[in-house]
Amino acid sequence: MGKLNLNFYTVISGITLLIMLVNLPFGYIRSKSAKFSRKNGRCIYIPILISIALRRILSLNYYVIPFMVAGTIAGQFFGGKIKKIKT
Repeated sequence: MGKLNLNFYTVISGITLLIMLVNLPFGYIRSKSAKFSRKNGRCIYIPILISIALRRILSLNYYVIPFMVAGTIAGQFFGGKIKKIKT
C-alpha cells in the first residue's frame, strides 16, 4: 500500500473550503434574484471564473476540478439556505 500524501489532501480540503466560502454570498444573492435573470446568471458564472483563475494561479492540475465543482455547488446551496433561514 502506498504512502498517503497528507499535503495533497490538505490542499484539496483548503481549496474546496475556500471555493465554498467564495460562493456563499453568490448563493445568497442568487436566491433573491429571479430565475433566468442576468443577476442569477452572474451569480453562477462569476464564481466559476474565480475558481478557474485560482486553479491557474496556484498551478493546480486537473485532479482538483471535481473538488472545486463540489465546493461551488455546496457554497451556492448553503448560501441559498442562509437566505431561507434568515427570512
